[in-house]
Amino acid sequence: MYCKKCGSPLPNEGYICKFCGAMMGEEQIQKQKEIIKEHKYEPRLKTEMYGQAKINYKTEDTPKENKFLGIAIIVGIIIFLIILAILLNIN
Repeated sequence: MYCKKCGSPLPNEGYICKFCGAMMGEEQIQKQKEIIKEHKYEPRLKTEMYGQAKINYKTEDTPKENKFLGIAIIVGIIIFLIILAILLNIN
């Protein structure tokens, strides 16, 4: 099916043209519903329709960060900068 306003292909899901935003006509909506019944199509979630990945909020499977290593690196850099500043000021 094609949009009556802009001629673009209409989506398989929903009743609005994705290109121009025009609403489908009554006969187009009825035809879409018949196609859905024939193919035993089940509506999907919005996230599946637009290709967004499902978000996994589990934190137990994710590896824990080594906070001590980060702190040790930062402290080491600060000490190095202090020693460098002292050596540059002496000369």
